[in-house]
Amino acid sequence: MNRGDIGLPPAAPSRLVDDTVAVVLAGGKGTRLGALTRRECKPALPFGGAFRTIDFSLSNCVNSGIHRVGVATQYRDQSLVNHIERVWQSTVRRHRGFIEPWRADALASRAGYNGTADAVLQNWGKINALDPERVLILAGDHVYKMDYRTLLERHASSGAEVTVGCVEVPTTEASQFGVMSIDDAHRIVRFTEKPSDPEPLPDCPDRVLGSMGIYVFDRDVLAQVLAEDAQDQGSSHDFGRDLIPRLIGKAKVLAYPFNQHASVGGGYWRDVGTVAAYWRTHMELLAGIPGFDLNDTDWPVRPGDGHQPPRHASRVKWPARMDNCLLAERCQFEQATLDHAVLFANATVAPNTVLENAVVLPNAVIGRDCRLSGVVVDAGVRVPAGTVIDTTRGNETRAPMLITAETNFREFASGTPRSMLGRRHRRGVAADRYLTKTQHTTDGVDTTKVAGTNFHADSNTANSERRASC
Repeated sequence: MNRGDIGLPPAAPSRLVDDTVAVVLAGGKGTRLGALTRRECKPALPFGGAFRTIDFSLSNCVNSGIHRVGVATQYRDQSLVNHIERVWQSTVRRHRGFIEPWRADALASRAGYNGTADAVLQNWGKINALDPERVLILAGDHVYKMDYRTLLERHASSGAEVTVGCVEVPTTEASQFGVMSIDDAHRIVRFTEKPSDPEPLPDCPDRVLGSMGIYVFDRDVLAQVLAEDAQDQGSSHDFGRDLIPRLIGKAKVLAYPFNQHASVGGGYWRDVGTVAAYWRTHMELLAGIPGFDLNDTDWPVRPGDGHQPPRHASRVKWPARMDNCLLAERCQFEQATLDHAVLFANATVAPNTVLENAVVLPNAVIGRDCRLSGVVVDAGVRVPAGTVIDTTRGNETRAPMLITAETNFREFASGTPRSMLGRRHRRGVAADRYLTKTQHTTDGVDTTKVAGTNFHADSNTANSERRASC
């Protein structure tokens, strides 16, 4: 299978990418996501009906022609490791490259990674053996599209020793980011990790310049600062908290404003590190993000089954999208009303149920006569019939509710909340009309009927392996 087989843009040989090794940091606990990361780490979390969050960073690497990628994993990483080995490792073999997990529990010391910088230090032998000129550090839990070649070109042409990707974020969210101040030449003069009293942008008092967790290092500079940090007993061995501030004033550290250089994806970038952010990003996806399309063949996001997204008829895309919903293959719903909803593989919605502004993860089952609005339903959860949960206030969802196996459904078992009354919903969609599977195949291609039209799904793209941990 060549690049055209999976819709990848041509990547002409480039010394910049050939001399770069990427390290994707995927070892965090993801505690702010609560029960969503109880079984698996944040980068393995399903997203958009058919993907995992790490697929965005890895797709960016492959699309940019970066074929030497290590993924540093640690907590609850088995499903992520399985995903990398099943989907990603074969992608770059034809380029004599690799995408491979660098597991903390495989270290000889068995001590694990003690911070993001330590994760790179512990794998420095592998990195150094590849003899790169520069190292690209990425996060595995962000939703965005980015051509890293533009970033690398800017780093090289500016003479920077370190380049930090950045975006403008509201001052109210500054405590979730590394915040920087820059001069007229984009040189970073101050960098503070998650400040309580951030310095706003000079021309915009309600915005700050926040780090994306994307760094380009000249190899020798990174080697030196990692060695210095390792000797610092007071360090937390974190890139944003320790290494970048250590380098300010000592090395040429430049900011790379993502929005000013975005050539793909419309400059959209989100950290989905909380339940609210995870839910909100899905709602933005349903509403439509200018320039950001999961089905874009010019800068594709590889689907979670590792194959090219099948071509669908009419309004149906991958995952099946009907009006304002994203519907993965093998989700089931009958005579239910879906409005701004995402259903993952094997999710089931029973008749006479209304879903609004909802994200339903794989294998969840929602019973009859339910009304759920402004929720995230965890994988495998069974919501009893008659459950009513509505987090809206007026026309706005203030804080989405995470529904888990521990939810006390007795509290939500009676009545229709006042905020649901009088609301107009779209007509329900019957599963026997839209998602009726036929068992015959044509040339090894499974045929599924959707809205009276046939679309083809590769017979190898079975969802039975998708999120096997659930």
